[in-house]
Amino acid sequence: MHRLMLFVFGTVFVAQAFADEARLEKLWQTEAVLKVPESVLYDAARDVLYVSNIDGSEPWADDGKGSIAKIGLDGAVIAAEWISGLNGPKGMGLHGDFLYVTDNDDVVTIDIDAGEIVNRLPVPGAGQINDLSVGADGTIYVTDSGLDQIYTLVDGEFKTIVDGLIALNGVHYSNGELLFADNGGLHIVNGEGSYETIASGMEGRVDGVERVGNDSWLVSCWEGTVYYVTRDGSVTLLLDGRPDEISAADLGYDPVNKVAYFPGFWKNYVVAYQLHLD
Repeated sequence: MHRLMLFVFGTVFVAQAFADEARLEKLWQTEAVLKVPESVLYDAARDVLYVSNIDGSEPWADDGKGSIAKIGLDGAVIAAEWISGLNGPKGMGLHGDFLYVTDNDDVVTIDIDAGEIVNRLPVPGAGQINDLSVGADGTIYVTDSGLDQIYTLVDGEFKTIVDGLIALNGVHYSNGELLFADNGGLHIVNGEGSYETIASGMEGRVDGVERVGNDSWLVSCWEGTVYYVTRDGSVTLLLDGRPDEISAADLGYDPVNKVAYFPGFWKNYVVAYQLHLD
């Protein structure tokens, strides 16, 4: 059974048929003072959001314009450029008191309490280092969208664990599983060099992945679509910002309060939505 519901994504009203088990309700939208926000990360320990700002019309330029913003959970912008001196920051991950950020060819480490960059580690032979996720043991998983490979980073050493992909972007580690977004699908790694597809057919250039249940995920797409995906391969379109060119880019998620955060990219804001699983 489906029902027709009306929501606002950015400034656009979007009417879609929603499956009864998932829907999104808009909570707030920041002021448009961010600088080409690409990714949002929720920090449960500090009750804040981090946002990677590419800043500029060339997302892969080594121009020194990039930064990390800090936003409150009410949508108030605490600092539009909390950390500066980056190039094209994109994916982020947390482990302990450190924030890890991809920055074109590098993985950057930020000391959160000190509010400063403490390490910059180049990825050997990098193409376009894009997303990042951190495992419970501190292993860092990194995607290379230029070479369509996934790397692990352990003790300062990068190792390729999956290659031969087509349009790789987001990566997400949780519940002992490593998932990634590639070529319109959501996939799970089931061994070094091996993976299987959970769901496919998503439009809009798959980007971010966040787990919302034991067997379900939200997948955001750069062109503005957002999907609810389940392990049985079901794919439900929840939002569509394409009519007004509103990107969803790389989402963040608060699993306790079930709130999803989407960066508007060229629109320079972040939007928060309550996820309802009825």
